[in-house]
Amino acid sequence: MKLVMHGAAREVGRSCIELQSKQSRFLLDCGIKLTESGTEYPVGLERADAIRAVFLSHAHLDHTGALPLFDHRGMKCPIIATPTTKALTRLLLEDAFKIGRLQHAQLGYEQLDIDKALACMSNVQLNDSGTIDNVYYKYFDAGHIPGSSSIVLALENKKLLYTGDYNPQETLLMHGGSQDFGDVDIMITETTYGDRDHPPRTATERRLLQRIEDTLALGGKALVPSFAVGRAQEMLLLLARKDWGVPVYIDGMALEATQLLLEHPDSLKEADKLHEALRKAQQVRRGERHKIFSKQSIVITTSGMLTGGPIIDYIKHTHNDVNSAILLTGYQAEHTNGRLLMDKHHVYIDGWKTAVKCTVEQFDFSAHAGATELKRVIRKISPHTLVVQHGDPAAVEHMRLWAAALGFDVRTPSLNEVISID
Repeated sequence: MKLVMHGAAREVGRSCIELQSKQSRFLLDCGIKLTESGTEYPVGLERADAIRAVFLSHAHLDHTGALPLFDHRGMKCPIIATPTTKALTRLLLEDAFKIGRLQHAQLGYEQLDIDKALACMSNVQLNDSGTIDNVYYKYFDAGHIPGSSSIVLALENKKLLYTGDYNPQETLLMHGGSQDFGDVDIMITETTYGDRDHPPRTATERRLLQRIEDTLALGGKALVPSFAVGRAQEMLLLLARKDWGVPVYIDGMALEATQLLLEHPDSLKEADKLHEALRKAQQVRRGERHKIFSKQSIVITTSGMLTGGPIIDYIKHTHNDVNSAILLTGYQAEHTNGRLLMDKHHVYIDGWKTAVKCTVEQFDFSAHAGATELKRVIRKISPHTLVVQHGDPAAVEHMRLWAAALGFDVRTPSLNEVISID
């Protein structure tokens, strides 16, 4: 058995691992990496037409974004995913394509390629299993976003676990990711936060609610930029806990994703509570947005890193108000508007670098395991071989040193490296 790292090796982004058996080739995810200089795709993947199946962990673009490109290069195999992941993948791929066209980006594929890739998707329910080319597979809840999966594969008398993006911690929206995989020989683990932990989630929830209360008491507006899938719904559930005395609005792709997820209630911890939270909120349509800019309110909208979407319109009408607040609910990557806001209290609006006078604060609502949680799960699973990926070099090295000290056969492959497992 061999593993080939076409992406996510000592980096976060473009997850794409090739699994080679004596007879067949498979992919674990097929994503892209968005950088300041453009989009990076999986490297070194030859003869895409010979891939027998893609096992898809979840819908985020860093795990799915290259699927249309490789369909264009002849990859016509089954793409195995949960129904929720299939629906979200369509939403995110089509949104990325629309944005790329608006920015005149060279994407390398067309809408038809997205349609073809989606047509190849084969549904598997969480906790269900199947077989393809004598390879057994089973999908488990990864706890990352709705529909996300950790995948167990059995081949050549070995059992392999691919965590995908993984969160064992329960949230308002999600059950914690599964930890019961049975005996595992090879564990391919994410390590996004492999060298650091998150604060207790309940404390973060309380801090956000208090900041919103303080903002409203000053007469300001609270803007809550959120990732469309997962984070926006968690914010809806959190804000629904009390009557704020002002409208709670949900706008943009956050609204579209919430409506889609309610069509897949099995992927949510308590779908009825999300349905009620959405009912209590006011849904904003594009033509109505201008009517609420001047109203005191709480607004949940996209994008979570302020790279586009309705949040820019809201900031345009709020940035000079010292009584208002922009409350960031997720990680802000380098070279994004959100990171610029955090570090310099500036954002780009309509191409102009603009000073922001309102309060800015970040809250850690991560959907990834922290280092301590991840180590606990690794020790519980106790694989013979541990492959550490999907993390920056510092996180990967921290996890390598820890695992090696415990006696694991730990691998930290480089990009395009081939790992042989006997």
